[in-house]
Amino acid sequence: MTDVSTQPTPAAEDTLIVQATTAAKQLTPPENPLRSGHLLAPFRAHLHPPQAHRLSADRLHEIDIAPTQIQVHPDLPSVPAWGYGFYRAATSPGPLLEVTAGQPTMIRWRNRLPASTYPNNPNKPAATLPFDTAKLDDPNGKTDSVQNYLGAQGGVAQDTSSAPVGWTSVHLHGGHSHADSDGWPDNMVPTGGTQLTGYGNTYDNAELGLAKVGAFLWYHDHAMNGTRYHVFAGLAGGYLVRDPREADLGLPTSADDGEIVLILQDRNLDVVDGTPRLLHKTTADTAEFFGPLTLVNGKLWPRLSLRPEVYRLRLLNGSNARAYRLHLVTVENGADGNAVVTPHHDRVLVIGTDAGLLWRAWQLGDDQALTMASAERFDILVDLTGLSEGAQYYVVNSAEAPFGGNSVEAPFGGKSPTELADLIQHGDRPNRNPYPWVLRIDIDSDAPTSGQPQSLFTDTAGAELNPGFRRLSHNAADPAPGEPPALAIAGHDHATILLAETDPPGHLYVQEIVPDDAGEIVLRLPGETAPTTYRVDGWMAGDLTRSSSRVSFYDHIALRPQLGGWQVWKFVNTTGDTHPIHIHQSTFQPLEATAGRLVFQNADQKNLYNPDTRTTSAPLEPETDPANPPRTYEPHEVHGWKEVIRVDPGNVVKVAIRFDLAGRYVYHCHVLEHEDTEMMRPFVVTVMDMKDGMDGMHHG
Repeated sequence: MTDVSTQPTPAAEDTLIVQATTAAKQLTPPENPLRSGHLLAPFRAHLHPPQAHRLSADRLHEIDIAPTQIQVHPDLPSVPAWGYGFYRAATSPGPLLEVTAGQPTMIRWRNRLPASTYPNNPNKPAATLPFDTAKLDDPNGKTDSVQNYLGAQGGVAQDTSSAPVGWTSVHLHGGHSHADSDGWPDNMVPTGGTQLTGYGNTYDNAELGLAKVGAFLWYHDHAMNGTRYHVFAGLAGGYLVRDPREADLGLPTSADDGEIVLILQDRNLDVVDGTPRLLHKTTADTAEFFGPLTLVNGKLWPRLSLRPEVYRLRLLNGSNARAYRLHLVTVENGADGNAVVTPHHDRVLVIGTDAGLLWRAWQLGDDQALTMASAERFDILVDLTGLSEGAQYYVVNSAEAPFGGNSVEAPFGGKSPTELADLIQHGDRPNRNPYPWVLRIDIDSDAPTSGQPQSLFTDTAGAELNPGFRRLSHNAADPAPGEPPALAIAGHDHATILLAETDPPGHLYVQEIVPDDAGEIVLRLPGETAPTTYRVDGWMAGDLTRSSSRVSFYDHIALRPQLGGWQVWKFVNTTGDTHPIHIHQSTFQPLEATAGRLVFQNADQKNLYNPDTRTTSAPLEPETDPANPPRTYEPHEVHGWKEVIRVDPGNVVKVAIRFDLAGRYVYHCHVLEHEDTEMMRPFVVTVMDMKDGMDGMHHG
């Protein structure tokens, strides 16, 4: 391997950082640190809206999982990747699939990857990932992390021997799928094998009248302990569920009339024998991957030529771990010659989220942003009407990594115009956001994609997009003015789940807990007057036979919701990171207007809960410091249906969910490096009440 970075000391200026220029709207790096003789200038790659492949209900569709190449930048050679495609023509991201709501489809996923092997079997050759890996110490940590830099920087290859490289299990993320088609992590298919799936393309809990409209799902690999590597290799693609109401509202429903699907992924690059390759680089202290480069539909910092009309953008954060906080801005020269950055959020209308259209649209304010954790989606209208030929608008990211859930403050994260310009042009290295650019929109009247008139934007802003939406609550009191009708979830069951991390070595878990006077986990949740003592479900306090420091995916199944019954699951985050929690099969809503918040660390910033010993060193009590409030849910989270929700550090997030398909499923953190290392647990939706076991069953 050639060390492309010959790492400058972290205090040195990375040559890819954009320097201030006197030319308005010109963001060009002076030198390419890949040393290939080319510039990695942003906004060189042209982005073409993907055309959807419609899947019919009357045939079996076959999609290959196979090696491919992607050209991330026009001045670089193609890099190897894995992808999905028809007739061995794999692409990464995979083809955009489109189905009609309520019409079932059958897909046979065919594993055509290089020979997958049995891990740890010396008689089989090692499978080869299409990218390189590196792990190294990070002496400067958050001050200027090595994850800000391109190249392996002398790191050693990661140990992938426990990952089933090349074995696949496709999951339709957000799909209302029966258990046998949900992509169970252990149901892996080797090279040459096939996975047969049937997708109903239905909405969960439809019998209650809880309508969803036009969901943007996505498919990706879900192999046990291999998800982080396989998705990073390129195994992801979009899946649109078309609903007649989208057309009734006049919304674009194809690339030809102004709908554009954008998949965001962060990446790193290295050079091996003179050839660029993708690089999964982590540090000894941070297992999550945070790449300095942002790809959109496989293109590095692309430009998108659009007419001065209204467009519908469908956004997916397909990154392993990075969160995005997106802003639409212009960059111009000020009178003093310095760059001036202006947000234009008045041109952004949020109309949908993970599971389809909102009850009503959310007009984004300039002091707000589109915050997307891993796997979250947005459906937005962007009004470009009235803009002059040649105008340039930038989509930029202001989120730090790892993301801690902090909110946007006016103006634009509490930054002055000068500070904002500095952020966009020079990045935020201490917070692992060295290159905030995502893409550039160029106004071009000759652009091939035709958008919609300005009336679509204004008409949609005032319309009831999903009349069947109901806001879940503990009672069905009359809604406040401007709020949707309510639906009570009387007679529901409760579950409490800890998001936990050891310290050291920083291993992450999800652990279900139940009240037990003999337990040693003490919590007082918001609204409670006294603390409650808990234990980890399935592990009895003082039982040495259960004293392993691990709570495995394969341990006792603690969550057994009964078919058709409402559930309230409380997620308590006792770690310092935000965790996007994804629950398979059904969509949900957060209860109440805000999360709760607990004091989860001591004065030395050590977590009060220890998952090794299953004890709290001090009771976790509600936070009373006004400087550390819980987060307020955004309009798209309470006026729409979700299947991924952010649980920020110390926060208590309660969601109401109802399962209407029986079988075995999983829930997990969607930071893929967390999911692969114990932040995933199974649950079983049962036909009968089996929470207390299977009483009455006899063995002959």
